Amino acid sequence: MDRFHRESRHIFIPARTLIYDINHKLSYLPEWKKHQYTEKYLTVDEEELAKALVFRDLDGQKYVYWKPVYDDERDIERAVRQLAGRANIPLQAPVTEGSWRTWLTDNDSVLAKKAPKDYKDAIAGQVEVCQKVFLRPVSVICGAAGTGKTRVIDAIIKAIDKGHGAGTSFQLLAPTGKAADRIRELTGKQASTVHSFLAKLGWLNPNLTFKPAGGRREDSFQTYIIDEASMLDLELAAALFRAIKWQSVQRLIFVGDPNQLPPIGIGKVFADLIEWMREEQPESIAELKTNIRQMKNRVTGQGSGILSLAGLYVHEALGVDNEENKVHAEQLLAKVQKSGDVDKDLHVVYWKDPDHLAKVLEARFIADVEKDSGRKFDRDKPYQAWGEACEDDEGRQRPEYLQVVSPYRGELFGTDHLNTVLQKLLQPYARKAAGESQRSLNGIMVFDKVIQTRNRHKSDLAWAYNCETRKTERIELFNGELGFVKLHGFDKGKLNEPKFRLERFQVVFARKEKMWVNFLYKEEVEENLELAYAISVHKAQGSEFERVYFIVPKHKAALLSPELFYTGLTRAKRHCTLFVEEDISPLLSMRRKEKSHLLGINSSLFEFRPLADALLNMQGWYEEGKLHQALAGLMVRSKSEVIIANMLSERDISFKYEIPLTAPDGTFYLPDFTITWNGERWYWEHWGLMQKEEYRNHRDTKKRWYEKFFPGRLVESSESPTLSADADALIKKFFS
Repeated sequence: MDRFHRESRHIFIPARTLIYDINHKLSYLPEWKKHQYTEKYLTVDEEELAKALVFRDLDGQKYVYWKPVYDDERDIERAVRQLAGRANIPLQAPVTEGSWRTWLTDNDSVLAKKAPKDYKDAIAGQVEVCQKVFLRPVSVICGAAGTGKTRVIDAIIKAIDKGHGAGTSFQLLAPTGKAADRIRELTGKQASTVHSFLAKLGWLNPNLTFKPAGGRREDSFQTYIIDEASMLDLELAAALFRAIKWQSVQRLIFVGDPNQLPPIGIGKVFADLIEWMREEQPESIAELKTNIRQMKNRVTGQGSGILSLAGLYVHEALGVDNEENKVHAEQLLAKVQKSGDVDKDLHVVYWKDPDHLAKVLEARFIADVEKDSGRKFDRDKPYQAWGEACEDDEGRQRPEYLQVVSPYRGELFGTDHLNTVLQKLLQPYARKAAGESQRSLNGIMVFDKVIQTRNRHKSDLAWAYNCETRKTERIELFNGELGFVKLHGFDKGKLNEPKFRLERFQVVFARKEKMWVNFLYKEEVEENLELAYAISVHKAQGSEFERVYFIVPKHKAALLSPELFYTGLTRAKRHCTLFVEEDISPLLSMRRKEKSHLLGINSSLFEFRPLADALLNMQGWYEEGKLHQALAGLMVRSKSEVIIANMLSERDISFKYEIPLTAPDGTFYLPDFTITWNGERWYWEHWGLMQKEEYRNHRDTKKRWYEKFFPGRLVESSESPTLSADADALIKKFFS
């Protein structure tokens, strides 16, 4: 079972993979202990193995589940199908289109005043979403960052009160404490983490693992709304489904952004729900497509570069058979390539090595802090400008003001090193080796920005001083909460004493400003806190920041994916600075469908569709842009390109798909196919439908570019009912 305990992504694995892993582990044993297993052993011992494993066969291939994981999927599937099969929910009082419009419209919004027609159309789209799913017993509301998901949740809560009577019970849930706090703040309603909900019902073991049985089943809530549902892994979701008595539930709503990172644990529950509902329950899925935040930024002149660039990495954009999508991508990425300001809200900096990154990061950090504080940054008193920049209008410190995010932790471009760089910039004592040891606890100093690294639930509450009651109380803390360190009240006035030694401090976490959480010794700090000037993209998920500095490496790119880039980019509300290593190539690479981590997970919540072998084992052979023939249908962006790719593969003509072609002047485009024939390079462009003048102009611009820099090397095809014959003729003309 060790193989399944180590599995971090897949719900099931091919039997041959299991056999390979067993034999690989046995290969390290002495010769007399070795044995070579084959899949035949699984068949012979299937009855005995069935106590712990589940086997499924498809097209002559055998696949294996660890039984508890298989049961988790079936528990969720059974409950969702049962809910989906119910009739529409009856209401005690009508909820009209006018009611929805009232709840969703913000008459004080800048959009309502400056772009009333566009705003009215956007609200109409949200009204349609709400009306579509409100009566369904189970539904999904999904949308990209800025489309108004939280406002829709707030409207649905109001509709529940109106349609079923005030005081109707509902439960707001989120996978993380940060997300629960945020939904609580924006709706004014109580919200809980899924873990906290499970803990109160007795479904958590003392080590915070989930019990398979034995907890109490909740039956007092009629509606459940689960926000940030993309972060639900299979184990957490299954525990939640077991903890609810579904006969007492009227409505279950999942809300989330399908383009974000897959959950850290196994499976992809939210993505599977969306895929199943699109196919089997289209009346139960509503997609918010109008981006309110982007519209507002355009109207107010704040820039819309963040969301425009993020839009290139949503799953639909990675696979759309649409010339408009490709033209927009090439034009926007050309701006990103130049560095500097892409828009008022998006800036790009290229760095050469970790030392250069530290320098440009510091320079940008200082410039932005000076701009936002209106104060010159003094390296001897950095807390003055930094402190003022972090303050909100009411003088409270905002940990969400500025955040560095990186995909990695341990590299020199990772969070550990960057935390050290920024701590030395902002903490004069951190620059002095002697002072650092006596004025820090486990490397953390007074005024540092920190992150809570573990959940502190009912059985492990933290102690905090309540500024309003002036009493010490027990409170919950959640993994991922951000705050600032302050001097402990008992040490008031001692910080500047030459011999002062830091032995305790307090932390003021975001949204808990009245509670000063006590950390009284080094071990407690070590078990709970880390520096948080820089955090991982995963830890940033579910949060939003005024300014984000997003580190994008090039040479260690295993973690890079369209989901990671989209998630990191959309953490920024006001401004994002991208720090990209060397050149634009990692951004181009992440737009490839085969880079998607979500699409590379074997799961079977509703449908058993194992991944293609080539995709599952891609790490062993993958070369940027080189299509394995079995993957052509999965990786290219249009059906026409699939035809061309397959014809080239069948004729053994070497090619790569959508790799950047850079001219001597530094400009670049992405040819559909780059073909090597007789030692020479050719570039095949397939032109989609050109009804719009804008796209015809773009095509003509590209053709002139090819003629100028790569004359005589362009092969062209166009959308046509006779594409196969046309492509065959081109192949015979140029490559035979």
